[in-house]
Order: sequence, then C-alpha cells, then structure tokens
Amino acid sequence: MSYILPVLIALALGLFALANGQPVQVSLWPGGWTVELALWQAVLGPCLVAFLAGAILVWFSHLPQKWSNRRLRRTAKRLDAELAARDAALAKPN
Repeated sequence: MSYILPVLIALALGLFALANGQPVQVSLWPGGWTVELALWQAVLGPCLVAFLAGAILVWFSHLPQKWSNRRLRRTAKRLDAELAARDAALAKPN
C-alpha cells in the first residue's frame, strides 16, 4: 500500500519523459558552453540535482543529533549495567 504514491510518481515522470523527447539547446553560463539535451533531461536533471543536494544537506544537519543519541545510548547501557551489578550485589546473601 505504501508503494502506490512512488509508483504513480514514477509513472508520471516516465510519461513526461516519453512525451518530451525533442532536443533543446541549453547554454551554460559563464563559460558559454552549449549542450544539446532532450527536453525531459533539461527539466528533470536540475530537479534531481536539487533533490540530492537537499537530501545531503538534511543528512548533514542531523549528524550532531545522531552523534548525541549514540552517546546517550552508550551512557544508558553503561548505567543499566552498573545498576544490574549493584542489584546483583545486594541480592547476594552474606
């Protein structure tokens, strides 16, 4: 059920690519280079680059929180082990 939306988006992008295969010239500034691409490549290429740049930016922005969570999990595990050792020591008959 969770695959319905991605499949519909992929289908729409595929239909867009099939319908827009005519070549266009893209001039790249500042070098003055000219590249001939299919229209769908000229439209969807920058969208893909922007999506990947945003994904990488979000991933890097979450790194400090991931590091903090990992450190807190290690501390909690160590404290749980200490507490279990104290409980075991208190439960021993003298």
